[in-house]
Amino acid sequence: MALLDGRTILIVENDPAIGLDLRATLSAAGATPVGPANSVDGAFALIADHALDAAILDIRLYKDELVFPVADTLLALRVPYVFASGRSTALMPLRHGDKPFFDKPFRPEEIVQALAKILEGERVA
Repeated sequence: MALLDGRTILIVENDPAIGLDLRATLSAAGATPVGPANSVDGAFALIADHALDAAILDIRLYKDELVFPVADTLLALRVPYVFASGRSTALMPLRHGDKPFFDKPFRPEEIVQALAKILEGERVA
């Protein structure tokens, strides 16, 4: 049984290569990847169209847009998420400061393991 069997995971990432790599890694872990979206509007469209189990969020998106409106929406919907970004955590609003943060370059497998733990109700340091 794969770590994320049957889970639907949103990818919000502005780098196409990283987005495709995350898609492949999530698929290999048994998940259904949704995205990648490279903008807040694109992410909102995917959120509206899919029942999500979790999400991976880059902080800075297309045209220097910040992902935090998406994170706020996921928080309100009680959809767990992690950040995977090359941006400093100094940009992080306090309301999202307790979420796992993976600094680029990251290993996609680390994110899969973190998502699996979160979805099982475990805390990720």
